[in-house]
This record gives sequence, structure tokens and C-alpha cells, in this order.
Amino acid sequence: MMTGAGGSIFLLVVLIFATVLPLARCQHAPEADEDVDYVVVGGGAAGIPLAYTLAEMGKTVLLIERGGVRTENKRETYPIKAYGIELLNKDIAQEVLTLDKFLTHVPSLLCGGTCINGGVYIEETAEYFNFLEEKFGSKFDKQLVNASYEWVRQQIAQPMGLPKEYSEALIGGLTDLDFKPYVGPSVSATIGSWNGFSIFENDGKHLSPDRFRFASDILALGGLAEPPGPPSTLKILTRHEVLKVEFDTSGEKPKATCVVYRASPGEFDRIDSRANAGLKTRPGVGEKLDVGKDDGDDGGKELKRACIKEEGGEIFLSAGALMSPVILMNSGVGPKDVVEKVMKKKGGKLVKDIPQLGQNLHERWSVQFGVFFKKPAPENPAGEFPVTITSVNGMKQLRLSEDCPEDFGFNTTPECLYVSVEEGSGATFAGLVVSTRAAFPVVIRTLPEVDFLADLLTECVVEKRDTLLCVIFRPTFECTDRTAGWIAFPPVPKSRGFVTVSEDGEPIVKAGYLTDEGGEDLNTAVLGLETLLRVLGSGRFDELLDRRGPQSCVIYILNKLVDVLILTTRALPFPFPGDKSLGGDLLADLDELSFLGREQESDEDKAARPKGTGDRTLLQDALVWAELQKRKEAALEKSRKAWREGKGQGEGEGDAEPQWRGDKGPVADWLREQVALASEVPAEPESGLEDLKCELVDSEECERRRQLKHAQQFAILPTLPTDLYDREEMEGVIKTHGNGMWHWSGSSTMGAVVDEKFRVHGIDNLNIVDAGVFGQASRMNVQAHSLMAGRMAGSQRAMEQQEDNR
Repeated sequence: MMTGAGGSIFLLVVLIFATVLPLARCQHAPEADEDVDYVVVGGGAAGIPLAYTLAEMGKTVLLIERGGVRTENKRETYPIKAYGIELLNKDIAQEVLTLDKFLTHVPSLLCGGTCINGGVYIEETAEYFNFLEEKFGSKFDKQLVNASYEWVRQQIAQPMGLPKEYSEALIGGLTDLDFKPYVGPSVSATIGSWNGFSIFENDGKHLSPDRFRFASDILALGGLAEPPGPPSTLKILTRHEVLKVEFDTSGEKPKATCVVYRASPGEFDRIDSRANAGLKTRPGVGEKLDVGKDDGDDGGKELKRACIKEEGGEIFLSAGALMSPVILMNSGVGPKDVVEKVMKKKGGKLVKDIPQLGQNLHERWSVQFGVFFKKPAPENPAGEFPVTITSVNGMKQLRLSEDCPEDFGFNTTPECLYVSVEEGSGATFAGLVVSTRAAFPVVIRTLPEVDFLADLLTECVVEKRDTLLCVIFRPTFECTDRTAGWIAFPPVPKSRGFVTVSEDGEPIVKAGYLTDEGGEDLNTAVLGLETLLRVLGSGRFDELLDRRGPQSCVIYILNKLVDVLILTTRALPFPFPGDKSLGGDLLADLDELSFLGREQESDEDKAARPKGTGDRTLLQDALVWAELQKRKEAALEKSRKAWREGKGQGEGEGDAEPQWRGDKGPVADWLREQVALASEVPAEPESGLEDLKCELVDSEECERRRQLKHAQQFAILPTLPTDLYDREEMEGVIKTHGNGMWHWSGSSTMGAVVDEKFRVHGIDNLNIVDAGVFGQASRMNVQAHSLMAGRMAGSQRAMEQQEDNR
């Protein structure tokens, strides 16, 4: 993709087209009696390039997307600085709580995950596709794979910019740990280290937080077409959800004929796998499938059909590894024991028994921590810190046994494995931590106090910094802006989960993180965390990053969260601010009230005002307190509502209704513990036998010990244990502070569920094209090959058409 002046012109054209396209093409579906050649369900990483390529052939294509277009949420879906925080916008990201109590998300907008992810673009090598064929029988045409990668790359991918001092230190630290060679910009995963590619705009050395995201919707604009422009035969219907596929079962094989869809709700409720697997809280999808029926109070709309032409028509599901199997199981396709229960409930019948559908689901459990640049910003005395995501990546093979082959490829074991490293800096990492709550232990992430703090941080640290309510967080902004986040994860995850449905047709997801029998995923995560710490302790960051201690950003941030809980929990000595009869926004008339308050404030009062309150008055502080009460009550009611519906976390062993514990509860207790831990400046340990050995004869183990010891000198969030050599404590960090990476794969594996042209085994006219077809996730990031799969599947149909026309 172009950069510099040419890139700016291209970007301007893209923005104009991106604004016009949704208005021109996303409003209307074909008439009820107008069949189309192809229906594509889901406009995400795979669905958009697929729909475009099919329409490029001159075929009529209807793309149905359950969410809206990103022009409706520009703040969250355009700039790089929004990464992470967009997950909290329920209009574009739907929460999924798994059976094993992990929180993940599925996108709900045109462009899918490419509009709300980290923008990482890493292609896989031929070795990966060879492994998929050997392991799963997945036959990918490598020539077509490469052509599809290139088509995507030319339009939306470019190298991530490199901040000079920081990237030089990171590259040097990785090279010291044998992540070599450093190969410079690379679009593919490679052994060593490299400058990664991204779908975010490359603005050279500036690294602005407002850089534009080239998501998959750009691929529908026809930038490489002659002449450029979207195909006239492509129709896009947004904010409509497909509920099921219909089949003609009169022949030897079932034949997909239509999809049933309806208008989407305003926003999608959380998918709660635990509630769906047990306590029933609302009518199931299976009770809503009578075409023409209005579902009234439940938010349903009149159901409609979109059908394909009898000759040559096909339906493609590109709803993602979690949702495509759900649609099929509600349509009569999938594991017999599951589908028959759903069909019995709604009066349908089993169409096709596919036991493997929904199985082999997997994702990555990552471990991450944040460190803080010193002031002023590297190379920028004005104070603006770089915003990057995977500017530098690293991957190496680690052999812990002499039995490991020289190149074990994807056949990893607990002794023969990969270690990988990614980074993100500036506002992006802060947004990710807030949205995932990764700084908090998993066991308290759903408590009302954490809900309350996360909502405040979202509004104040990332969005509305200048409001009076957010003044309590103001000094934390410069800390969060100068954060660098480092991430490690298992490149070849072995743990497996599944996706299925209840008898009502509601989704049930099990993540299965860190459950593989050999413990390889956990071992890889521990080694990855240790690697990050050794890079940090390499000595290359001593002049760049803040040290641990009482004045560090870590202490300040943690103390500030405790202070807010104290302020919110305390009772003020006068009734006005807490008067429940006050309605609306309590800060709406603040300017006028503040002016009146300042007029009545004496010079003595001003002098006595606590340091750091600026021009705030007692009245302003009271209004802030009152607004905090509103937010507290909202967070508490949210937790109680979830608890009443069987979805949320209760109090204690008896699972009682959630209560606000504020500064006396487990959240505040944990924060104080972290403050105490982070306040300790590690003392030099007494010289022992190992240190004496290292003084006499240096070794790799001595270097490891020195690096880990030195890493303890830095301010790190979340706070790490003082003993970095203790394997059990390191495992605890990973289980406590880790998080998924939204790399869901494998639920519709090519070979077991679909063939090499993405057609579902045993059913005519039905295809699955999304990350679910990859039986093993790629080593670094799944985005590039999901985009590639869409282009590839469409190109296969184009080649078939050419054959038919000969």
C-alpha cells in the first residue's frame, strides 16, 4: 500500500468512498420475489472480500450484516487510539461469557473484527498450510492463497511505523535473546524479529493516535478494479440478523435454498453460556422462526426470506467461528444429539448430522504487562508519545530437550515449542487494559466496583478528559499515555473448547483455555512472560522506562482507584448532592453553578483548598460526588440484574445478591495489596552459591538470572511477584491476569466439516468461509488468513464460472 503523499491522496479517496458506500448500498435488500445468485451471511474479515469477489464476476450478491456501518461509530472504528476501548461499545461488539467464566466478544458491524481489533496483519507461510493438510486434511491451493494474500495486502496493509529509540531498544533486547535475525519489515511470520504489518495508516515517524484503520469494508470499494468502484450487483443489508438457513430435503442430498432474517435489535445482549446451558432467562431463538410472525415485546421484527437462484445459487456463512455453527445448529445441521433437541422444541427436523461442527474450537490465552516511558517522550520533547501496535514482533523456536528436531514446524510439544512477543504503546494499550480489565484478577472482574471503575476509566482516561467528573483522574492521563504494553502467547495453542446451542437454540461457548493435557499452553505462556521480563531487564531500556518505587505511575494509578472507591463510598455531611429526587445529568448546569460558587468563595477558602483541585469549589466537589453516586448505583444495578437472570457473580459461597463494598470490599483490598507490593524497591539479594558460580564462570543461566533481577527494578502493571524465579507464582500471574486474544478458530474445520472449496460436506449450495475453517490457528494472528479466505473462496467460484463458459 502507498505511503507518503501518494498514500494521503489514496486515503482521501478511501474516506470519501467509505462515507458514500454505506449510504448508497447498505439500505435495501432485493424484493421478496427476487432471488439472487449468492447470499453471504456476515460482513467481516472474510465476508466482505468474499461478497465483493462474487459480485465482481457479475453475479447478484446479497450480503447480510447484523450490525451497522462504521460511519455510525467513527470515534471507535476509525483511529488507532480507539483500539481496546471499542469493545465496550455494545453497538459494535457483543459480549460472550463462556461456560468457563471467561469474557470475550464477537463483532456486530460491517467490517467485523477488522474494525475493532489491533489491526495486526501477518500472513502465514507454506509450512502452515502443509501442516493443515497433514493434520486435518485441509487442502489449500497455495498459488491461490498467495494471490489472495496479495490482493488484500495491496489495499489495506502496510508496515507499522517505528519509534526510533524504543524500537531500537526492543529489537536489541530481542536479538540478545536469540530472536534473530532482525529482518526489517515483513508481512509473514518468521523466525527471528521483524517490523510488523498493520491495517492502520503508516504516517511515517509521526505515529499519530488518529491514524486511519483500513478495515475490510475498504475491500468493497473496488480500489483495484478497472474502473475503480464497487460492483453494481453487490447489495449490502445492514442491521439485519440471519436466524437460520432453509433447505430442500426432497432429493438425495439436502439443498440450501434461503436464509431467514429479521431486523436486528438496537444492540445485542450479552451471550451468557452458563445461563443458556442451565437457567432459562428469555425465549430461545428457536421460538422465533415462524416466517411472517411479529415477536412483539421481545424486540423481534417481521421475519423475511432471502433466497438463491435454483441454478448455481449458493449460500455462504461468514459469521465467524462462534456464530456460523450456531446458525447451522438452529437450521437442523450439526451434531445429531444437539440438533434433534433444538428441532423438537421448534417443530423442525434434523437436516444433516455433522458431529464435528462446533468442535475443535480454540483461541489463545495471552499474558501482558505495561511499562511506562520516562518524561519527556523519546525523541519528542513536546511530550507526545508514540502510538504503535506490533511495530516489532518476535518468534523463536525453543528446544528444552535434546530430542527436539532441528525444525519441528507446527508439531510442538511441551519441550519443543515457540515463544512469541508483540508490543503496543500509547493510548492503545491503555484502552485494551480498560476494556478487558486485564489489570484485575479474573475472579473479581465482574464485581460492581470493577464495573464502576471500568466505566469511569472508559469515559475519563480515553474519551472525555476535560469534564469536571474526570478531574479526579486527570493526573493519570499522562501515565496512561506513556504506557508500552508487551504481550506473549502460545503461537500453537493446544487447548480446545467447543461451541454448541441449548435446546432453545441459544449459543453455549466453552473456551478451554490452558486445559491441554500436556500443559504445553501454560508452559509456553510462562516462558513467554519470562522472555518479556528478560527483554525488559536487558539493560537497553534503562534510559527509556520508569523505575519501580513509591513515585511510580503504577503506585499513582492504583492509589487513585482506591481514592475513587473511598470518595464514592463515603457519606457527605449534607443532603443536597445525594438527593434522589434530582434527575437527569447532575453536571448539566455546572458552569453556572460553579460561577456562583466561586463568587462566594473567600481568599482564605481558596488558599485552604486542597492542592490539585484547581478552580473547583465545594459545590463542584459535591456535584462530582453526586454523579459518582449515580454511576455506583448504575453499576450495582447492572450486577444485580445479571445475578437475577443467572448471568452474574454473586456474593460469597452462598451466591447472594451482589452488594457495594466500596473501599471495604475485595476490589479495594486487592488494590491496596498491589500498592504495597509495587511500593517495595527490590533490595539486592544476598550473594549465594549461584551468584558465586556466575562470578567465576558465566553462562546462559547466569545471564537469565541477571536479566530477571534487573527487570524487577522497573514499574510494571499489573504488579508482578517479587520472586520471578518461582514457577508457581509465574503461573499464578498468567492465570490471574491473562486474557483471550479473540483469535477463535477451528469450529468448522476444512476437511472435517467443509471441503477444499469451503462447501459443507453432504449439503448442496451451502458453504462456510471464516476463521472456523482453520483447524489450527496460525502462529501469530488470524486476521490476514481470514481476509485471504474470503477472496480465495470467491476466486474459486470465478474459476468455476470460467470453466463452465468454455
